[in-house]
Amino acid sequence: MKASTIWDKRWVRVIAATVFWLGLWQAVSLALPKLLFAGPAQTVQSLFSMIGSADFWLSIGYSIGKIAGGFALAFVLGCLLAVLAHRAALARVLLEPAVQIMKSVPVACFVVVALIWVRSAWISVLTAFFVVFPVVYINLQQGLSDVDAKMLEMARVFGLSGGKRFRAVYLPAVVPYVLSACRVSVGMALKAGVAGEIIGLPRWSIGEQLYLSKLYLNTADLFAWSLTIIALSLLLEKLLVHAAAALQKKWGAAT
Repeated sequence: MKASTIWDKRWVRVIAATVFWLGLWQAVSLALPKLLFAGPAQTVQSLFSMIGSADFWLSIGYSIGKIAGGFALAFVLGCLLAVLAHRAALARVLLEPAVQIMKSVPVACFVVVALIWVRSAWISVLTAFFVVFPVVYINLQQGLSDVDAKMLEMARVFGLSGGKRFRAVYLPAVVPYVLSACRVSVGMALKAGVAGEIIGLPRWSIGEQLYLSKLYLNTADLFAWSLTIIALSLLLEKLLVHAAAALQKKWGAAT
């Protein structure tokens, strides 16, 4: 088999890229003191050690639960207000400054201010909401704006009910935008929520574990928690996208 044909296979490229970055990681770890930069073997060993600890799962459950709550609240409110803004120009004008501020203000600044108003236990909820809401609102509003006016007119001519009109016209138009918002915002919510926890230091959270790893210069644990966050972000994104796609298929079949 020709080399070019083998290289065309996706799994070969994935393995090659993985080997390259692992090799670079190992090379950097050998060049620096272990105290400052843990290698892949140390990190994996630390990760397996953490997995066997109840504190590991407690911290994950706490953080994911809080961040998921903020995500869900932002998603529902973002959808409702996007529909309202689409139907009422006044609502769109009033909401625009707030959305722009949420897009522009750094997460760290928001966290510092928010800690004046709320307990640190709720900071990840607010932070997740803060970063997810504008993404959902803007994407859904764009999707509603792109709905084909001719299709809506045809639906009215044929006398389709509101529910059937939603499934036949609106749903196919807005679902790609909603899926795009989910893909982008789920990772953002996790990263921002953990960043808020690092500043607020709520008990039994991923952010607290990261801060303690940094405080004690335990880079193996620090990298292990970072890998955990990456894995959680990818897993949650896949689950959310598959759930949305399944819901779209179910609604489409019911049309």
